[in-house]
Amino acid sequence: MHPLAVALGGALGTLLRLLLTQGGGQGAWDPRISVVNVAGAFLLGVVVRLPLHPRVRAFLASGALGAFTSFSALTIALVDSTPGYAVWLGFVVSIVLGIAAAALGMGLGHLLVAAEEEDE
Repeated sequence: MHPLAVALGGALGTLLRLLLTQGGGQGAWDPRISVVNVAGAFLLGVVVRLPLHPRVRAFLASGALGAFTSFSALTIALVDSTPGYAVWLGFVVSIVLGIAAAALGMGLGHLLVAAEEEDE
């Protein structure tokens, strides 16, 4: 593991998440959290398929994207929100679309690697 790469990536990912989600209401599901989580799942899917140097992978996957996505922020927002459909909508959007986005990202990463191998 490369702790410095993870720490630096984590600082970047946290800052990006803050910039994209700040100003959201408290006590209600904020769809921006789900957008960040789904986008992060997609990007992580791409990163895990690319042949990256271990430090770059640690920086991006464990650091930046690990901090950018925030399952804990999602769960707190959902638990703290008023009961009703918004809680379940937030859960479904984040989990189901997150899985789909990760699969699409992995597919894209695979295509990028295959295209690069063809060029060689």
